[in-house]
Amino acid sequence: MNTQLLFSCFLAFIINISNLFAQEQLGLRVDNFSGVNSLVLNPAANITSPFRFDINLASAGFFIDNNYGHIRKTHLFHFLKNSRDSDNLINAVYAPNDIAVEDSWLLFDYFDNEKSKYASASMHLMGPSFSIKLNNGYSFSFISALRAAGSSHKIPSNTGFYHIDRTPFEETIDITPVDAAGMVWSEFGINFSPTFFTYSGKLSFGITAKYLSGYEGGFVETPRTLQITQFPGDSLLLENGLINFGFTDSNTNTTTDPTVRRNGQGFSFDIGAVMTIEGDEDGYIWRLGASILDLGEINFSKNTQLHQIDQPNDFNLGTLPLDQYSGFEDLTDYASLLSFQTLGDSLASRVGNSFSIGLPTAASLQADYQFYPNFYVNATWIQRLKFNTQAIGRDNIFGITPRYSSRWISASLSLILRNYQQLRTGFSVRLAWFIIGSDNLGSWIGRSTFTGTDVFFGVKMNPFRTGPWNFNGGKGKGIKCYDF
Repeated sequence: MNTQLLFSCFLAFIINISNLFAQEQLGLRVDNFSGVNSLVLNPAANITSPFRFDINLASAGFFIDNNYGHIRKTHLFHFLKNSRDSDNLINAVYAPNDIAVEDSWLLFDYFDNEKSKYASASMHLMGPSFSIKLNNGYSFSFISALRAAGSSHKIPSNTGFYHIDRTPFEETIDITPVDAAGMVWSEFGINFSPTFFTYSGKLSFGITAKYLSGYEGGFVETPRTLQITQFPGDSLLLENGLINFGFTDSNTNTTTDPTVRRNGQGFSFDIGAVMTIEGDEDGYIWRLGASILDLGEINFSKNTQLHQIDQPNDFNLGTLPLDQYSGFEDLTDYASLLSFQTLGDSLASRVGNSFSIGLPTAASLQADYQFYPNFYVNATWIQRLKFNTQAIGRDNIFGITPRYSSRWISASLSLILRNYQQLRTGFSVRLAWFIIGSDNLGSWIGRSTFTGTDVFFGVKMNPFRTGPWNFNGGKGKGIKCYDF
């Protein structure tokens, strides 16, 4: 039974988004010595940085995860070693149960459960960025980054491979609305954060305004519930069909090497606040924060295609040559073929030359508690905010991160619940100005079910010495309002 056809077009789009390129990189964000890197999680986070200035030379994070399919009994290094040979990639669905499995084989399989499915991938490269504090309590920062992200959440469980495969011919499957989006963009931002004394500690407000340049982007959505019915001969009856999709075509259907072109632009904002509760000793007892991240969108208006397939009558989609679809370089031809198959005209589906994609907007709450000098525990909650279907959905995250933090060394171990489904263990280590870690340690070690991986690292520069931040503007020793 052919379980691909129309929905495989959608899944192929998700997979290629994921192939573009660590989701939250908690080890880079929550440490007391994170400096300018912490502003990505909360633009007011510089309140507790002990540095007068902090410079990020380069930092990067790569993340991919899903709960639709998996590779059996492997880890990242085993996968990288053996995936170079395509003969090692084995579809476990069609492999006999008693087959002798070679150590080099990578057996791909699908999850067989009733959970909603998701697939997400992201890349975050922070380039030269810096922050500086002034004596009057103000903090200024500059941020530069190259980012890529793609995702789809709440994919109906009845689109799972085994569910469709077990559905008899001529039995209708209802697929509720689904959407996916992804893009590659750069951002340049300016951060401003004033800090004030309170009776119990300090209070800081922060905002980061960013200019965005969009390079590649695409989306697909099915706004109505689709009814699909499979028939022998690899044909599919589609009812109530409405499919909207768009993509940039500057690197599709071309024989030249891929080029970097700015096809869109936009603006975004991060806003946040942080409050500390301090005791008699140095540092804080509690650090509490709240933020709204990536509030904005990019409008793609150059080298773009906007399509809509709206077929009010029942129609047989027939067989689509999915085995000929290899990636973004074939996207224009494939859109024309889909338009011809459904509307009878290869150009009929094209309805415009521009579209917008929203950034992975989220709300976040953070709480940090010092239970012993240099020993902390952090709780971070990130909730996806998606205002329209043409937007990248951020993964929902809840993480608990105990850590040791000092000037020259920091180490943390995280427990992370992703999308309220999958529990991950993360770690990070910082030696002076060098950081490395992962929010998915299990993908690095141990041969187990492999659904994705995560890694981040960074190189920084900041002063050798740390000390109190003077708020008095050079007019004498600063005194907290509760000190006498």
